[in-house]
Amino acid sequence: MDPRPSALLALSVAGAFLVGACAGPTAAPDSTTSPVTHAVTTSTAVAIDPRVAAWAEDMRALQEDVQRVHPDPFWRQPEAEFDEWLAAAPEYLASLAEGDATAEVMRLTARIDGHTGVYPPEVGFHLYGLHLYDFDGDIDVIGAEDPSLIGATVQRIGDASIAEAIAAVTPYASYDNASTILDVVPMLLVTPEVLHAAGVVEDVAAPQFVLRLADGSERTLDPEQFTWAEYGTRVDTSPIGLAMRAAPPSLARIDEPFWTEVMGPTMYLQYNSVVSHSDTITLAEIAQRIDAALTSGEVDRLVVDLRYNPGGNDRTYAPLLTVLTDNPALERRGSLVVIIGRQTFSAAVLFATDLDHMTGVVFVGESTGGRPNLYGSVRPQTLPNSRIVVEVASKYYEFGGPDDVRDSIQPDVPATQTLADLLAGADPVLEVALQLP
Repeated sequence: MDPRPSALLALSVAGAFLVGACAGPTAAPDSTTSPVTHAVTTSTAVAIDPRVAAWAEDMRALQEDVQRVHPDPFWRQPEAEFDEWLAAAPEYLASLAEGDATAEVMRLTARIDGHTGVYPPEVGFHLYGLHLYDFDGDIDVIGAEDPSLIGATVQRIGDASIAEAIAAVTPYASYDNASTILDVVPMLLVTPEVLHAAGVVEDVAAPQFVLRLADGSERTLDPEQFTWAEYGTRVDTSPIGLAMRAAPPSLARIDEPFWTEVMGPTMYLQYNSVVSHSDTITLAEIAQRIDAALTSGEVDRLVVDLRYNPGGNDRTYAPLLTVLTDNPALERRGSLVVIIGRQTFSAAVLFATDLDHMTGVVFVGESTGGRPNLYGSVRPQTLPNSRIVVEVASKYYEFGGPDDVRDSIQPDVPATQTLADLLAGADPVLEVALQLP
């Protein structure tokens, strides 16, 4: 699978856009309404206005690219509906400013699957200097240049309540399931171009974020805008999901593809990227280390943490899978525990799906951001006139089997981390995994 996560559900500062809230403010995108449906197109208008003609060519190219590259672009939405939207789009797109038009193409493609869509870093979108995260429906600040803002809860953006803002930007999130949306929407809430296109913010220079601080007071601010590269050095390592921080220890090394630590009778493996090697060690060597520790009796159980893994290349994890399926020490129920969450996406979900079929694994945490059977291996398609890059999934991965209709892997033991836990440097999810009988 393409090592780039998706629209993530998995966006990274380097530019992977995963994509990714459920009932109420976290509802899946509404496919029945769109400003595009109000556009009126005629052959005369297309012939007269060169901007409409250019967008018409782009929409034809988009339609052809999606149908040519994607194995089944209409598994979720009717083909006729997609074609109708594309046919109505040119005149509407021609009436928009460049950023709004790009965001509209993003919205049009977001409904296909979690890997397919317009990735914000690839089209030059920006980020306000806040890192937001959804803790049980509250959108909280977990990263900012101003440390006094960390722990604040977003109340409003402009004239929109936070619930209204969430509902407005959710259709721009490519998604596999509700967990993908839960993961990605906080990033969209700090993307100026999406907030403007969605009608949440009129002036991107003055978005008017209203925050309730930890002491109960409110502050209204207009955060600075950054490129994705600037955000990574000025605000946080990533605008999606939980990012690297000193505490808890499980977040301190999420920039490393994989690492292990012995915790009493348990070996802990944090597996953050589905790749074959890091700068210092290969996954095969990690697998040998685990195998030796289990065989010698140094440890009698293994906890694999996939919470921060947005995917990679599914062809690289065979050495680890072999140990986890063959070592007799892991045959006992509860000896293999895997922590999953909303950031678990793409090839990381395929790995978890293999474990689900081949072992007695116990899953702890949140639902995964990706499906057991998913579309991936994205291929970039550049529209001829606007030059917008649309990533399109090119392969279907049926790791769950033909009868697996799950939209995620659900935890056997649900466990979550609160804002208070994060700020205190605590990881109750890992504690649950370590304490399972």
